[in-house]
Amino acid sequence: MPIALPRVAEEVGIVLSGASASMAPIALRRDRELRVLEEDLVLLVDPRLENYYMLGVVRWITRYEPFLRRSIHNIYVEHPDALDTEVVMPFSNAYVEIYAGICDEGPVCDGARGLVNNVYAPTPGSKVFKLVDAKPLTDYLTVSRPITIGVHRYSRWRLPLDTEWLNYHVGVFGATGTGKSRLILRMMKELVEKGYSLVVFDHSGVDYAPFAGRLGGTVVRASEIRIEPQIFASIISRLTGVQSQQRDAVEIAAMCYAMSVYSNNSGDERYQSEECSEILGHRARQQGLARYTGGKQPSARDEFLELLKTVAARLNMRPASILKLRLLTRLSVPEHVFESLKARRLEPLDVVNTALREKLVVIDMSDEQDIEVKRGILASIANAAWEIIARERRPISLGLVVDEAQNYACEYCGEASRALETVAREGRKWRYFIIVASQRIARDIRPGVRSNLGTVFFSKLQSTGDLQELAGYLDLGRVTEASLAMLGRREFYVAGLMNPLRRPLLMYIDSVDGG
Repeated sequence: MPIALPRVAEEVGIVLSGASASMAPIALRRDRELRVLEEDLVLLVDPRLENYYMLGVVRWITRYEPFLRRSIHNIYVEHPDALDTEVVMPFSNAYVEIYAGICDEGPVCDGARGLVNNVYAPTPGSKVFKLVDAKPLTDYLTVSRPITIGVHRYSRWRLPLDTEWLNYHVGVFGATGTGKSRLILRMMKELVEKGYSLVVFDHSGVDYAPFAGRLGGTVVRASEIRIEPQIFASIISRLTGVQSQQRDAVEIAAMCYAMSVYSNNSGDERYQSEECSEILGHRARQQGLARYTGGKQPSARDEFLELLKTVAARLNMRPASILKLRLLTRLSVPEHVFESLKARRLEPLDVVNTALREKLVVIDMSDEQDIEVKRGILASIANAAWEIIARERRPISLGLVVDEAQNYACEYCGEASRALETVAREGRKWRYFIIVASQRIARDIRPGVRSNLGTVFFSKLQSTGDLQELAGYLDLGRVTEASLAMLGRREFYVAGLMNPLRRPLLMYIDSVDGG
């Protein structure tokens, strides 16, 4: 059944000469030109193509006047008061970027119905209709398990996003104040209702944690979560900046110290190691702590430094090198990094299991002071999910939502960025995906992460090179920096796999409550 154009659209112009299958110049009617805006959805109706429509977006509206041209100086420049509406004859032209063809059981498509790639150049003189109610377009889309987080900016079409492509990962990019957290909150609500499980890393503790209860989720403080011993060792070595044999000593001592603390707290056999017992030995540890007398309790950092001294001695390091290493560690690693280990009683695996069971866990990362520790927590939880996948060998429908991802997914972000890149590269088969939000793209999200983002929401960007970076692996059509400059709060382009049109479409994001 053909689209009822008089009910859902209004005629605004005609196609001009020079149209192609992807771009068509149009002239706007004078009585409608002020009602047509850039990013409007339009249909091109070619009388030669029965029951076939071309769906496009208006770009580059330009106003002209045949007498007031830039290359000609005339009397009205000197006497502008002489101009009136009867003298000037302005008109407007624009371009339509053609996104798709709509087959409506016509002979052009052999009776098929749905959205197809457009291969026809519209005939000059074809009518252009602006969609004022684009809801009928939904009937032509093939979307499995759709979610909606907003509407098209002007037609108010509630665009269905295809969650089958969610496991190809999502990026949300925009400058401060564009509404990234509102978009992600709305997406979190929709995904939880569809049965997906999410672990959200709230960097500031104010964007997502306050809404967790409303969404039926649980808030976990970052200071309660254990860091995997090998990741804790990587954190200590990065903080000290040591290399070679000194790095070996620091990492061995850090792993054994973390395992000892966790074992004493929980008695878990997982943290009991023959290797640590062999290299440290009960007697050696007692000798190392013998200088503490009179019942004085050594600090956590002092305990670690004694373990480091023992390990370094077992590695045959010179006394001067051991002294230097201990001093470097004391000055480089804050006391709270060691003290916090004793308060960490929640296993990363427990956090993941809670998310799989209750669907939403928000981790308040503001509870931690050190960025390296925050990165270690993220890496530990990302790795814990792989343990479940390795054990059960089935898709888990789990997503990691990373706020302020420039702090976790950058080139120099250590274990956290490597863990996120592993999920980005290998998580598709297991429906294990990431949603990263950041102010910047090119310099702050490592290539292995950003090049694997199948869907991107973007608004005003902070750096001029970010749009070009996105265009390197996504079809951004004719969206330009000028297009982004006009966007307001909660206005985002959506491009990529979850968008049924695959091309950038301007959306206005709903509030968390759906308005």
